[in-house]
Amino acid sequence: MSRTAAALALLFVAPFGSVAAATQPPAARLERLIEANIAGTQAYQVLLARKDGKGDPACYAAGPLTEDALRALEAHQAALLKTDPAVVRAWAEGRASSFDPGRDVEPLLAAKLSMPETLPVNVFTAWLEARTKAPHAHVRAIASLLQTNLEVERDGDRLQELFHFYIGLGVPVYVGQLGLPGADADFLAAGRELEPKSCASPVGTTAPEWQIALRKNWNWGEKNLGIRDEKVLARELLAEADVAAVVPKMRAMPPQRIAVIGHSFTMGLHWSSPSSFVPVVTEMFRRENPRVEFRQFQGGGLTSTRARRNFYEDVKAWKPDRVLLVVLNRTPEDLEAFAALGRGFAAEGARVLTFDDVHDPDRSDPKAAAREGEAARAAGMTVIEVGRLLESSPDRARFLCLDHVHMTEPYHRLMAKEWLKFLVGARAAALGRP
Repeated sequence: MSRTAAALALLFVAPFGSVAAATQPPAARLERLIEANIAGTQAYQVLLARKDGKGDPACYAAGPLTEDALRALEAHQAALLKTDPAVVRAWAEGRASSFDPGRDVEPLLAAKLSMPETLPVNVFTAWLEARTKAPHAHVRAIASLLQTNLEVERDGDRLQELFHFYIGLGVPVYVGQLGLPGADADFLAAGRELEPKSCASPVGTTAPEWQIALRKNWNWGEKNLGIRDEKVLARELLAEADVAAVVPKMRAMPPQRIAVIGHSFTMGLHWSSPSSFVPVVTEMFRRENPRVEFRQFQGGGLTSTRARRNFYEDVKAWKPDRVLLVVLNRTPEDLEAFAALGRGFAAEGARVLTFDDVHDPDRSDPKAAAREGEAARAAGMTVIEVGRLLESSPDRARFLCLDHVHMTEPYHRLMAKEWLKFLVGARAAALGRP
């Protein structure tokens, strides 16, 4: 019997209402919380396997549970993750607490879903335990995060809830905290070991998919812990000579509002970098001149059509002085919406800005980029030139992350500098002009 199987067997020995449960040591209580989350994710993935027709039936068996029962388990996990982690941690540590494990934890554990050793969460647990002497609960917490991470579709909500919950419990959330290396090559090597041991699943378990999941978990772990996030990047950039030189200009700027309507390249949540250039510059102004206000209106894959439909009225109501558009224009309708956004905000008195080329793979066609630039200028927008700087950057080869779409920290550092310099008047929209 594996260490994981043995631990699970012990967890299911006594229900919470028993005397044994009431006297459980903190380590056992902590494990119950983590295993409850793993069970909730497993219930969701059993439903996913059934819906998509993917996955080894032995790994994703519902047993006697109906679809409604599986959904109820997932709902219990959702409710557990909404509980104040400080209250849960007090209970886990044996201190006075209002937390009631019978409400959500007990039903998840009592379901006793089948979880073979070839299940990805258990394969990863065994792999990690062979490389660390960390407590079993700590290994399982990271495995639980990877279990959800592999899904891809819930990494913006459920996965972030898990990070918040586990950080609140004080357990590690990524392998770097256990002393393991974190290079992309290390993660690919791990993926090559994990892939052949993992059963067929409704989530991706190829070596590259494990690699991306491990990279995501590392980056989000550092971000959620404040080890590397927009605050850290802002502090580092403000200390660099070329940025320090424009700080007086930042401090001299009058009060104003700057709205940013953008796709994932502008969003701080994405895993590819500690943050994006927009939140980094926002944080720099928060430190140096909070009279300059920023507000983001964002969405993954945001097109001009969606931006106009979803955000135009809200942005207009905020009455910004400047509006930056970083949106996708895939169709003629998008291009029309792009021009309409520019004209509309300009009519409200805002200066509307966009970039000539942010190196979005969706905009790789030079003719499409030229049409977008023409539409922007015709609508009265200011087009900030950054494309040549990005193309000639010595870090150019390091810009793309593992998904070959989004950008890494070196890209966002360069974009933050150029966006900042333009805002403070230290550079013109066109490169090479005073």
